[in-house]
Amino acid sequence: MPRIVLLQPFIRHYAGSVFDLQAATGISGWDEDERVREKQSYHDRRHYILPDDGRGRQVELPVSYTESCPDNVFDKTDIKSGPCRITSVTEGLNVNQNDPAYASPFPLGMGLLRLGNSLHYAKNIIHADLVGFSVIPDKLVIRNRFDHQISALYYDFSNHITVDLSELSPGFYQGDFFLNMQLLHSFTMLKCFPLVLAYDRDTRKYQPENTLW
Repeated sequence: MPRIVLLQPFIRHYAGSVFDLQAATGISGWDEDERVREKQSYHDRRHYILPDDGRGRQVELPVSYTESCPDNVFDKTDIKSGPCRITSVTEGLNVNQNDPAYASPFPLGMGLLRLGNSLHYAKNIIHADLVGFSVIPDKLVIRNRFDHQISALYYDFSNHITVDLSELSPGFYQGDFFLNMQLLHSFTMLKCFPLVLAYDRDTRKYQPENTLW
């Protein structure tokens, strides 16, 4: 799975953001033979599938916006220590949307679902206020949005649930609340890499910086 760096801002992701994405795909008329592609106007118009544009929606990311992430950047960094971003919630989780403190809620979440902090990992804890739910769920399933495999499961809720996401790897996730196998609410989330890579055009080198979120 290629690891790429954004060279410029893209929708709600800022330049320097790092993502693990599936291999780039072509467009209509794309020829798999590189010798042919070099003679076509389609050259460099491939795209990655970005599962989350920062608002929870899948989008095509042009290859021209990206560069391959340099090797060994994260060798001495715990990549699981990056912060989370809540990128969308379904309507049932929006009950406090008129709260002025949450006029611009994302990436911290809103209403009944908000990010918190732990002692070791900033913004890696999700708090859900189940008292505000019209129906109390009995299960939360968190899946990877690439392969839909289950990444975490939570059961036996009380009035509140605290979900520790510190062991998740960077990636794109969806959380679903269920009651007796019936879907009640959903949210989308991005687990960021702990570092972003600012590109210096003069030196043609990347400068690691802490992720902003």
